[in-house]
Amino acid sequence: MKQAVIDVGSNSVRLLAMEDELPLARGSITTRLMSGIIQGKMAEEAMERTAQAVYAHVQRAREMGIERIYAFGTSAVRDAANRDFLLNRVRALCHLELEVMSGEQEAMLAYAGAAPQGRAGVIDIGGGSTELLCGSEGKVLRSGSAQLGAVRLLNRLGSDRDPDALVEAALEMLSDTVRAVQGEPVARWIGVGGTITSLAAMDLELEPYSSEAIELHPIFRGAARAWLARLCQMSVEQRYALPGLQKRRADIIASGVAVLCAFFQAFPEVDRVLASEHDNLEGFLRMKAREA
Repeated sequence: MKQAVIDVGSNSVRLLAMEDELPLARGSITTRLMSGIIQGKMAEEAMERTAQAVYAHVQRAREMGIERIYAFGTSAVRDAANRDFLLNRVRALCHLELEVMSGEQEAMLAYAGAAPQGRAGVIDIGGGSTELLCGSEGKVLRSGSAQLGAVRLLNRLGSDRDPDALVEAALEMLSDTVRAVQGEPVARWIGVGGTITSLAAMDLELEPYSSEAIELHPIFRGAARAWLARLCQMSVEQRYALPGLQKRRADIIASGVAVLCAFFQAFPEVDRVLASEHDNLEGFLRMKAREA
């Protein structure tokens, strides 16, 4: 059975099309929905960009013969007071209901996608939120969601030039979530989200990007901190030249890496995170399969 799911995130709108358990296509369009939030409301221009991105993904899925298409929204959508504008726009433009995920639901989806087997922890760094999860055999035992992401952290500080300030702020924003999962034994930590996969691609100097190459690539504590120091010394234009880094992430990559460094600081026993593209998109489709 062919089906597709679209994730309306704080930074980008992503598509995953699958047939049974095999991925058919992936896609990502940067719309920066969170950067348009002012006093708790999303800017109409950002919502329109996002609705058009959803429409583009829907059209691509339908051209592939996929009729069962889902869409869900995460941090920026659930936090905004005017989210009904976006939900109504997507409904009118795409004839599609945009489901709004709570922080807990988002965490569960990330775990179901990234760690369906074995005992593992998952860190999901998004644009507006970060989820930490610990569990076993696809079942979450402890979880937490922080109002912290690559876009949100950069917006809060207004600059990404000071690595220590970035990590200190990220650690403060992550503290409650860390306490929620501490004490649960974990055999390995898996990292998902654009920050993690971009960092893996940069580590490997991938040109072009390859999902297969980054899968389970280890990002070590020391490497993350070294990358943060290097990125903070570079302008956005200089970051464009880094092999493996997509230009659309150049302005937020340092703040995203700072979140990962804060995670390492909070968990001194963890020396690496394994990068993965198996995330909440697959988790969502697995959830729908169970409901069917």
